[in-house]
Amino acid sequence: MSAVKHRPAPPLDKLVECLWWSERNAPLDAVEHMLPTGAAYVVFPLHDLPMACRAASPGREVFQWKRGIAHGPQSGFYMSGPKPAGAVAGIALQPGAAEAIIGIPSSELAGQHVMMNALWGPRADILHERLCEAARPTAVFQILEQELLGRLRQPLLIHPAVAHALQRARRARVRVDDIRRELNLSPRHFIDLFHTAVGLTPGRYYRVRRFARILLAVAQNGPGHMADLAAEAGYSDQSHLIREFREHAGMTPTQYRPVDLASPHHHSAERCDPGGRQK
Repeated sequence: MSAVKHRPAPPLDKLVECLWWSERNAPLDAVEHMLPTGAAYVVFPLHDLPMACRAASPGREVFQWKRGIAHGPQSGFYMSGPKPAGAVAGIALQPGAAEAIIGIPSSELAGQHVMMNALWGPRADILHERLCEAARPTAVFQILEQELLGRLRQPLLIHPAVAHALQRARRARVRVDDIRRELNLSPRHFIDLFHTAVGLTPGRYYRVRRFARILLAVAQNGPGHMADLAAEAGYSDQSHLIREFREHAGMTPTQYRPVDLASPHHHSAERCDPGGRQK
């Protein structure tokens, strides 16, 4: 499997973490746990074959989709697969950028998986056709940048209080009340501002970001020294870290198997039969 990432030019660079393209040479008959980052994603398979995803909740039906999908901000994992061979392109959004790029607030998209033609109408199918005709990743990125520039909605910048809170979330230790006091906002006002822009409450978003740092450490170095990782990240103890890891990922750190180091938020789970059911 080959993959390429591209950082778009301004003003998109403030809203889009990266554009990406990947190609799978053979079908994947396994289910992947797609682990949360707190941000939204748009995915365009460069073919007309059906794709599938399913919420982690027991009993939830498989959601079949084609051509393009928006994955809203998630606080837990969802399941994706099996996957056909072929190329796929995508847009990884910055937290809080869904309204400017996709056209609806993150709070309305959170936890959802919505086909792009339901959001963008026939224009989404036209974009899909253009992307399928592109011969190289560079051409795909150019088409996506042109489309996104034409779709940008004001305001491009999120509320300064939310921007400050997102910046502070990059630190290993962060407390919601500390940030709220820095901003001199009431608890209700701060939560409402943040939730509307990002799609998750501040507390839940900070937990997801803390989990993401642990996930990267485990992907790179394995599940050893969990007590040290827990202390550095601000968990009360190792048991607290493992409980939250299981909540966000659906497994313990020792069960976690990243697809590769470049994709720590993709966990290779069970294999499937042709109908998409896990064995």
